[in-house]
This record gives sequence, C-alpha cells and structure tokens, in this order.
Amino acid sequence: MQKVKAISLVVLGFLLAYASSKFFEPETNLDKQILNVSMSTSLSVVGFRNNSGNATVGYHYNFYIKSDGVELSTPFLVSDTPNVEVNVEDVNHLSITISGKVYQFTNVVWVKDNGQLAPVKIDFIATP
Repeated sequence: MQKVKAISLVVLGFLLAYASSKFFEPETNLDKQILNVSMSTSLSVVGFRNNSGNATVGYHYNFYIKSDGVELSTPFLVSDTPNVEVNVEDVNHLSITISGKVYQFTNVVWVKDNGQLAPVKIDFIATP
C-alpha cells in the first residue's frame, strides 16, 4: 500500500510541475516586424517586436533565422533594442553587432534549408 501511495505522490508532483511550467511560460506577442535581411534565396534573418508586457513592461526584440515554408522556432537572440547590425558573410555565416542589453543568445543554430539541416555560424559583438 505504501508503494502505491509513493508512486501516486510522485506522479502528482510531476503533473503539478508540468502544469505550473505551462502556466508560467512567458507569452510571446510578435506585433511588428523590424528586420528582414536575406542570407540566400531561402534563408533570412528576421526580427520582431515582442509586445507581451503591453503597457507595463518595455518591448523585447526577438531575432530568428527563417527558412521559407518553415514556421519560426526559438529566437537565437532576444534583446531590448531593435538596433542590430547584420552582415551576411556567407550563405550560412552571419556577423551581428548590437548595442544594448542581451537577454538571450545562442550561436548553435540549425535551419532546414531545401530539406536538409544546415548549421548557421554567428559571429556576435555586443556592447552595453
């Protein structure tokens, strides 16, 4: 009987943790496109203003690598400024310069380009 009770409590704990993670997940409200730089015929760097805080919180800006026909996934860069300089070095190589706060950045970006997964190399320079 104790074993059943312990398993039930563990399952209940997992369900509560999952429900609370979904409940407290940050909302994304991409209301205005601020950047569109073409990398190739099918890839581009796009930026959107995230207005999830409405009047209580300032804007955040989400930047994505977009492939034609594929929905946006996780942003590779989230910042407090739309002023981002993007230079395309090669088909799968970017150079990004930003002046402002960076909330999130990853340079491990893979995109689906013409049915194949391709890595994108990102050189990143940030100044406060």
